[in-house]
Amino acid sequence: MSEPEWKRYQQATADVFRRLGCNAQEDLPVAGVRATHAVDVHATFLRAGILCTWIIECKLWKSRVTKEKVLALKSILEDVGADRGIIVSEMGFQSGAQDAARGTNITLVTSLQEFEHTALAATSEAPLALVSASDPIPFYRFPQHAPHELLLVGDTLITANWQDGSISLVDPAKKVITRTFELDKYEAVSPHDGARVIRTHLPGNLVLADGRLFLGQVFSDVVVVIDLATQAIIKRIPVPGGGEGEMAVSPDQKTVYFASNKTSHFFIIDSATYAFEAVPYPQGGRGCMSLLRHPTKPLLYIGISRGGRIAGRAYPHANCYVATYDLARRDYISTAQLAEVTNGQTDDATPACLTYDAIYERVYVGMFQSRRGICVLDPDTGAWRRDLRFERTSNNTTPFPWVDPLRQAIAGSLLLSLNRNNRELVSLDRESLEPKASVHLGEGRNGPGDLIVWEDFAVVSYPALQGLHFVPLSMLA
Repeated sequence: MSEPEWKRYQQATADVFRRLGCNAQEDLPVAGVRATHAVDVHATFLRAGILCTWIIECKLWKSRVTKEKVLALKSILEDVGADRGIIVSEMGFQSGAQDAARGTNITLVTSLQEFEHTALAATSEAPLALVSASDPIPFYRFPQHAPHELLLVGDTLITANWQDGSISLVDPAKKVITRTFELDKYEAVSPHDGARVIRTHLPGNLVLADGRLFLGQVFSDVVVVIDLATQAIIKRIPVPGGGEGEMAVSPDQKTVYFASNKTSHFFIIDSATYAFEAVPYPQGGRGCMSLLRHPTKPLLYIGISRGGRIAGRAYPHANCYVATYDLARRDYISTAQLAEVTNGQTDDATPACLTYDAIYERVYVGMFQSRRGICVLDPDTGAWRRDLRFERTSNNTTPFPWVDPLRQAIAGSLLLSLNRNNRELVSLDRESLEPKASVHLGEGRNGPGDLIVWEDFAVVSYPALQGLHFVPLSMLA
């Protein structure tokens, strides 16, 4: 007699974890403090010399898994002291189950095949190569990736790589890539010879919510969700207009915000259930390159590329602005018009970066294709306070007069600005906003990409050079 289908599914699940390097046992009685539990799959493995234990429940049901099963697994994990629990269900999970898993050490998987594919792809480890030991600004090159967007999560630096459409987890202290996994692929036609080609969707902006990475896939129809504990894609959220846009997250990580660059809406996404609602931009607003959630107040700042009105008038060209949306009142409370008018028409500027300063109560707006540099706004009213303009340097080989300060970050008493066209990282006094120092980051097509602060360094991605600068903050003080 052949084995029942549920049993084969359980065996297939155990085989997946064996291929991932785990010691996986089926139907194992596991003794806890209060009772002995029969678990579907019991997986153990060594990480950094420490024995880790995962308990996997296999639910080959014809309906979605309920909240009670999540709570039951949570109780088992606590009783036996397991590090993580996983429930695998091809039919998915009820909203209550997803909400119950929020903020816990339980991962919900809706495709065993997809889980294995992304987890296997994430098993590689590779060192970063120091280009020159004598350089005062250390530069570490990736073996085959071009890091662009950066996100720091605890002691892990996450890079979104444009060259091959992948995500890497980097140990910045050891300068080692610990995991890399590819994003979705798609079929296209070569513009050169018309041949069929397979390409990988490029990763866009990314945020962390409740142990999961949310990122938009450029040229795709979805926002992707990756579970960091297992390095597996666990959800694709089909937002209207696709995955090209900007991300932000609420302070409690229960809500993710996605502002589309393709449709005139932003989306409020529940990080546990993945349910979302669409909110339209102010009338006429189109395109978005920046998004910021206030850390304590229910305010969302949206950098909108086009469709603004200056003193009630719509000028030719972009008319960019920053809109402030009150999430409690569910309405826009201000629009800060940031385009400059010359000879009866506005520039083609776009708010490219939004950064909040909690000490001095400011919002910094890094401007793309604008002479204004960084615009400083009042975070409550959206009112313009001043501009921080930068001079074009000899390293700016573009034909444009602007420097494109596309990223800002705060480091103690400093405001840092990554000025792309000048190929420079500039520091300003955080209180007075007067310039202090500048370092040149080298020549590369399209300049540096992103900026974060890690310990005593400003870490700068440089996609064209395929690596990261670790700039000592002491050079910028």
